[in-house]
Amino acid sequence: MTDHVDVMTELQKNYADLTQAQKRIAEAIVDNPEFVAFATVDKLSARLGIASSTIVRFAYRLGLDGYPELQERVRVLVRSRLRGADDQGDDSSIAHLGDSTAAASLRHDLDNLRNTITELNAETLEKAIDVIAGARRVFFIGGLASGPLAEYTAHTFNRLRGGAQVLGLGDTAAEILGMTPEDALVVFSFPPYASQTLQILDAARKRGVVVVGITDSLISPLGKVDVTLTSRVSGVGPQNSLVAPLGIINVLLNGVAARSPGSADRYRQIFGLLDEWNAFFLKGNADG
Repeated sequence: MTDHVDVMTELQKNYADLTQAQKRIAEAIVDNPEFVAFATVDKLSARLGIASSTIVRFAYRLGLDGYPELQERVRVLVRSRLRGADDQGDDSSIAHLGDSTAAASLRHDLDNLRNTITELNAETLEKAIDVIAGARRVFFIGGLASGPLAEYTAHTFNRLRGGAQVLGLGDTAAEILGMTPEDALVVFSFPPYASQTLQILDAARKRGVVVVGITDSLISPLGKVDVTLTSRVSGVGPQNSLVAPLGIINVLLNGVAARSPGSADRYRQIFGLLDEWNAFFLKGNADG
């Protein structure tokens, strides 16, 4: 392993096969890397209620030479995130809102978006775009509050290229039977993770479908799908914030548009028809 991305990749690859104690260590790294980066093995042991020897064996499991090397990898991750935060500047644009709930909410959304950007890996992002742009058909699914994310992504994808469909209740079983390895499935799943979404995911994978997962953590219940993109979704209220996932969606859609030479012309033709049908108050409005 050579950098912080590899640490997270190794956690994702090994998570399902870890013992319960080892899973708690992996979750601590994902949830609070700042603590792990600078805590002694005894302090981490005390916080997690796990033997120090278990933590050392966990490091070996990842192919490292013990806890000090694991800690150094996590420090690289923390430093990378700090640099990303510093590059974003301050939140002076929110200052006029004072200490209101609105200010707290918007500041938190900015933090989610910044942290999501910092954690993105260019190679993984390109792979996700390649999968989606190259698939024969692309299916989208998101349970509960993630459902509108799937709807919006499929809606825009159809305008750019076509061949998109949202999976949900109803005829999903019939659609799954028709899936092939030439198809792709984009899955949105965030805490508390809709069980039906995961069941549909498992069924699609058995058909050989290539899966792109957008979730909150590399060790979420989404499992080891073909490509995983992570996004922060914590909120100041009881609900998840979907601002950062929407940012990732726009990156993917823009990537697909760039890989699809006819997308701009297709978009114009679609809105030409909508204009003929008087769909908009403003003629030629391409926002839909």
